[in-house]
Formats: sequence, structure tokens, C-alpha cells
Amino acid sequence: MSYAPLDSSHQDYALLFAIEQALLTAAGGLDAFTEMVAILFRQAFDEVIDAPRTNRFTLAEIEKTEKTYIGTKVEILLRNFLKLPKGKVLDLFVNDTEVDIKMTTARDWMIPKESIGRPAILMRASERNALCDVGLVVCRLEYLRGSQNQDKKGQIAAAHYTNIWWLLKQQRYPKNFWEVLPLAERKAIMEAGTGKWRLAALFERIQGQPISRSQVQAIGQQHDYMKRLRKNGGARDILGPKQIAILWGTKDRDLIERFGLGPITSEEFVSYHATDPLEVALLRTRDHID
Repeated sequence: MSYAPLDSSHQDYALLFAIEQALLTAAGGLDAFTEMVAILFRQAFDEVIDAPRTNRFTLAEIEKTEKTYIGTKVEILLRNFLKLPKGKVLDLFVNDTEVDIKMTTARDWMIPKESIGRPAILMRASERNALCDVGLVVCRLEYLRGSQNQDKKGQIAAAHYTNIWWLLKQQRYPKNFWEVLPLAERKAIMEAGTGKWRLAALFERIQGQPISRSQVQAIGQQHDYMKRLRKNGGARDILGPKQIAILWGTKDRDLIERFGLGPITSEEFVSYHATDPLEVALLRTRDHID
């Protein structure tokens, strides 16, 4: 994570500082904000891809028209996470100030006419690299490139990125492992059988890699997909005898840290193959393996 505020001499320092403080207070601090953003991006992409119902697994597989909804999804999730109201004109109301939210999966942000002269939260994410940026800026006309798209939106020129207050820069967020998984591996997982067998194949083949709850749902493809992970009918019955444990970021954070499997959010799972006798004994005590 790279936090880079503006210099106090910058013309927009006071305004952006006040907005930053309000956002971090609403989130519970910078660390909580960072985890929230990581979860938010993964959730937004997974919900738009909608693997459980569409059998699609990556951003490249969705329709062009659906990609335009990613920005709206991110806006809705951010506002919900922060518990801040929607503005009358722009996306968010922060400290009695209308603030826009601009999201891109490309390089640049598109700034509409109604945002000129107003503050904005800039959000950017790369599914291929699983890296994201979050910044604050006042969208001044002089920051925009001369050319505009057909919607009369301008782009913030790279030369003016120095006017952005970076809350997060090149911050990792939960990876969509399908982006880098060979098709043969995907095929083997999805053809392993029913939900519990697919999940067992997933966590046996993809060890040490955080996997989001929504991706578990996509593979489980059942209403009570969490049951497909547990003992007495789930993947735990298949992997336990092999000394492979499925750990959850919500309940098993101490084990995840002990085994060096982090960082991992509360909405992710990770599998671990224990070979050391002490680790095996510990995981047996916690009923993760047999």
C-alpha cells in the first residue's frame, strides 16, 4: 500500500483533507478502509461476472454493455460500506460536500461536465494484476486532456496525477484466480462432480491462494454453498484425510497468520497442506483435518 497525500501548500489541500478524514472516520481508519476497498472490488467484479448463474469466470467474458455497470456497482457498494448518503447531484454527500465517484478498469478516468470544479473519489482496478488505486481530486478543467469522448467527458491527463491525493496506490485486492488458471485446470475443477467435489478439487489444486466467498459460491453452485465446505457432507470430508485444511479469514485468522498465508480478508478462504507434525496436531485439534 502506498499512501501519498498532497502537500499542505496545494490549493485543494484543505478540502481534500476534510473529505479524506470523513471517509476514513466512516470506514474506521485507513487499515479498515483498505480492507473494505479490497472486498468491495472483488465483490463488484464477481457480482457483474455472475459466475453462479452465467458460467462465466473472468471480466473478459462479460458483454461490453455489462462493463459499464461496474462503475455503478462500485459506487453503490462504496456508499453502502461507508454508510454515507447519496448526493443530490453527484454520487456521495461527504461533510456537506457533493463528491463524485469515478471508477475505471482502464488507465484513465472519464470526467463529465457536471463534475468539473467538484471533488471526486477516483477508483481504478486491474483484474489481471489484482491491483487497485483510490485517490481524491478536485476535477479542474485544466487537469483534463483537450479531447473528449462522444459523451463530452474529458480524461484526467497523466501529467496532472500529481494533483491526486492517493489513499491507496498499487494496493493488492483479492485476485480472481480464474484469470491466471489454465483452462485445463478450470475444466478439471468444474467437471469433478457435485458441489462438494468441485470445491474439494479447487482447494486441493489451488493451495495458498485466497479465494473469495463469491467464487466459492460460483463453484459450489448450490443455495447453501457454505455447507459444501464443511464437515459432514462437504469438501472437508474429502480433504481432511489428506491433511489439507480449508481456513476462513473470519474464523481462522490466527492459523492463517501462523502459516504465513496472508494477507487475506474476512470474505476469503485459503487451503493449506500440513506436513509438519506440530501443524498437523494443531489443525486436528481445531477439527480442520483428520
